[in-house]
Parts: sequence; structure tokens; C-alpha cells
Amino acid sequence: MADSYRYFTFEKAGETATITLNRPDKLNAFNIEMLYEFSDIVDDLRLDLRRRFVVITGAGRAFCAGIDVTREARDAWYDARQPNERVFQENGQNVVRNWTNLHQVTIAAINGPCVGLGLGLVSCCDFRLIAEGAYCSIPETAIGIGYSVSCLYPLLSLIGPAHARRMIMTCDRIPAREARDIGLVHDVVAPDQLMTAASQLVDKLSTKGPTALRLVKRMINAATVAQFADLAAMEPELVQAFYTATGDAVEGMSAYREKRKPRFKLETD
Repeated sequence: MADSYRYFTFEKAGETATITLNRPDKLNAFNIEMLYEFSDIVDDLRLDLRRRFVVITGAGRAFCAGIDVTREARDAWYDARQPNERVFQENGQNVVRNWTNLHQVTIAAINGPCVGLGLGLVSCCDFRLIAEGAYCSIPETAIGIGYSVSCLYPLLSLIGPAHARRMIMTCDRIPAREARDIGLVHDVVAPDQLMTAASQLVDKLSTKGPTALRLVKRMINAATVAQFADLAAMEPELVQAFYTATGDAVEGMSAYREKRKPRFKLETD
């Protein structure tokens, strides 16, 4: 059984649902329509009691290149449904929160570059498998923006502040084996074995008590991600204030599109 979406394939077979980001010509970067579609998929899964497991992967050579920051895509974020940055942040947080709190066990099969928002969604999964040759990165500060929509908090709970600082502040790419070494992913597998490895993990988990798995997932989330709830509630206002007070985001995105170094202003300028 498969549901029809423009930017995703969403298939259900037995106890497992498989979500495939399907915008390969843009490296599966999120535009506004993609965000709404993903929200609809998550809402579907929240009410689906037959599915115990969800596998998420990407079509083509990337898992997800983050948010589409081309001028056309960026302008589309601010239509009637997304009038300003605060509302985007709040809606994005809702998607991340609902994805984190699904009753199903979620497994990320990272088939290629996993960047920005893509890594945020991966960090919220219960298990993460990565293909040899893939990498993870958070390039946001290079274009003058922060790592927001609640993506920071699950990352911190996985790898701690030291590794999180390095990823976010230096924008270094973390190759597959290093990602495993720092606890960002569970295992590295050959690219042609990625989905097989995900299926094998599902088979292993399927022998465990479904109620016990669901309860343990919620307890772990409550002990880690949930402790950042107060910070998350403040984030939309803080991000909007930051974007309003500085021109960093505009300059950073302009530099990215023009393939030049950004000229950020100091507070003393």
C-alpha cells in the first residue's frame, strides 16, 4: 500500500512504513510544500496503530541537503501560511516534535549527504544507519543563521556539547565512520546493503514487546530531549529577533547563491 505525494514516496507493508524523500534533483532539500507533506505523513502515522516501525531514507545520491535556500524557495516560505520567521519556527518545531514522539520505532537509513534539517530529522530517530561514503554536516552558521526549529536538542542528547559545538560552529563534514565513533549513528554499512540492514533491524526489533518498546522510547525521550522543552519554547522568538536585528541571514544566503565569501558585520560596525 502506498500513498501519493509529490515530494515523498510513502509505503506501508505489514508492520513497517517506509518514507523516501523524493526530490533528488535538489538533493531532497526541503521546500515549503515538502514540509507540509512531511507533516501530513507524520500525522498519518500518529493515527496508524498497525505500523510499529518507520524507515526513512532519501532518493538519489543524498539523504537530505537541508532547507532549500535558493531565492525562489526561500521566498516561498513566507506565503500566507508562513507570514514570518516566528511562525516558520513554530511550525517547524511542531513537525520535529511530532516526528520525535511517534509511537513507532523510527529508523534512519542515511544513503548520502545528511545536512541541516535533514540531520535534525535523523537525530530524532530511534536508530540511525549510514552508508559508507555518506556524511553529516550542519552548515547553517556559514550562511549566518542558527541551527533552529528544535534540531539542536536531539543532537545534544546524542553527541554532547563538545561534538555539537564542533559540528555547528565549524560546519565540518563528519564522515560516516566518525559519525559512528561519536555516537551520531549506530552503524556504517555498504551502500547497497543499507535498506537490507534497516530491514534486519526491523526484524530484530519485531520480536520485542510492542508496548515495552513504545514505553522505553517515551521514557528515553523524556529523560533527554524533553528536558530542553523550555528552551524550545523560547526559540521562535529568539530566532526572529536575531534575524530582525542583523542582516547576517540575508548576507549569508546572498553569498551562498553568488558563490562568494560572506561579508558579515561585527556588532561594532
